[in-house]
Amino acid sequence: MSDSNHYDLLISGAGMVGASLALAAQQAGLRVAVFEKRSAAVCALADPLDRASLIATGSERFLAPLGIDLTLLGSAVERMRVWDAEGSGSIHLDAEEGGEDRLGHIVENRRLEQALHAALEDAGLHIHHGREITSAFADSKGMYATDASGMEFRGTLLAIAEGRQSPLRKTLIQAPIFREDYGQDAITATVWIEKPHRHIAYQRFLPTGPLAVLPFNDDADGKARASIVWSAKHARARHLMTLDDAQFLRELHQAFGPQLGHFQHIGRRSSYPLSGLHSSRYIGERSVLLGDTAHGVHPLAGLGVNLGFRDAEQLMKVITAARQHHEDWGEATTLRRYQSARRPDNLVTVLACGALSHLFSNRSRGLAQLRDLGMLGTGAVTPVKRFLIRQAMGL
Repeated sequence: MSDSNHYDLLISGAGMVGASLALAAQQAGLRVAVFEKRSAAVCALADPLDRASLIATGSERFLAPLGIDLTLLGSAVERMRVWDAEGSGSIHLDAEEGGEDRLGHIVENRRLEQALHAALEDAGLHIHHGREITSAFADSKGMYATDASGMEFRGTLLAIAEGRQSPLRKTLIQAPIFREDYGQDAITATVWIEKPHRHIAYQRFLPTGPLAVLPFNDDADGKARASIVWSAKHARARHLMTLDDAQFLRELHQAFGPQLGHFQHIGRRSSYPLSGLHSSRYIGERSVLLGDTAHGVHPLAGLGVNLGFRDAEQLMKVITAARQHHEDWGEATTLRRYQSARRPDNLVTVLACGALSHLFSNRSRGLAQLRDLGMLGTGAVTPVKRFLIRQAMGL
């Protein structure tokens, strides 16, 4: 193995989380190699599922020093309105009550990923597109990885950010995985709206699943748009996907309400099944999980990728501290600090999002009354409300 194939950090997966970790590691002075099984051409295309995420203020503060300016990529979210279709309860979360000017930005996933890739190239870090790590093993000296062509690479640590179906997680971590099928599909699309969104994110809990209507950038002609994530039970979602655009928009207006006037036009619709996932262990021998490879949550709270950014930020903190103390930051004793810091937060979020989805999808009259009381109480108690706002911002 040539010296040119020796690295401090190997990263498998150049999605948003893997790419952000690579940028942070490069900025910290580490020699980094990033492997991505998709080709460069595929990564340059628009997302076939048209997915967008709420990138919370806390994540923005991690990304900004890496050269990622979300004000250029997405639409700011200043307020959030959440209400229950089966009751009268609602919660209003305003960024200014949490001491900030916004909760975050709604950004297209692929657009943010492409901005991260461009920043990596500008920093002189070339992504190995179309190259997947197919096997790896570790010893006391390092991690040894081989790609599909048989080329070998060595690193102090292998970070695995391949997504939920990660092959390396199965071979290197070999830990039990908690999985939960939510019994729902998420329908995603961009819609053109009659009234301006005023930077408000809406979420309505319906008996069949939550509907989020999120502020999105205006189109090239200055017409107002929103991004929708409509989570619905499988049968309902399949029915909605069979409707033509006009029928779908009528159903959407009926489900959502008049807040944004009529939905005037819709882009491409896509759907995918929803489930929860959490690995019982995040670390193996000189290997570590982060992002969707370690955990997956219901999209109702918009927390998924933000948890991944927190993983990347925490991993860099652990690595930096270990380097300062001249420790081998690929060893288990060091990696356990990362696991101890991130696993409880992620596990609670996975379980809480699943519980909320089930709670609000239950048509029991008694539960509807309890939901009303919970929402009314949350809105009335200032410290609790402020806590929720800070949580939504990832602070």
